Amino acid sequence: MEKTKTARPQGSCPVCNGTGRTPAGDSQYKTIIAGYNKIDDTFACINCGGQYMYGKNTGQVFLRKDNNLPCVHEYKGENLGRCYNGYTCQHCGDYFTVDSGD
Repeated sequence: MEKTKTARPQGSCPVCNGTGRTPAGDSQYKTIIAGYNKIDDTFACINCGGQYMYGKNTGQVFLRKDNNLPCVHEYKGENLGRCYNGYTCQHCGDYFTVDSGD
């Protein structure tokens, strides 16, 4: 059962302030982590699109249902099949699926 996304109001991502990038920090392994940019020492934001399978960070997120502010997602997962999982944000209802394969 695939849920469909509908056009809903969005705002600037509070994690990356709309840039789509977050500071990499001092991790000694940052250069081998996917999404790392050596030029500006940042990672792709995983709150505004980078969390989706093959997703691209956009700098925009859905607004929370309780206070109408841009969401910092907290996903709850459910198993939809052997290696197929669905994730729903507890605050804004954002939804995505991941098929990890066998």
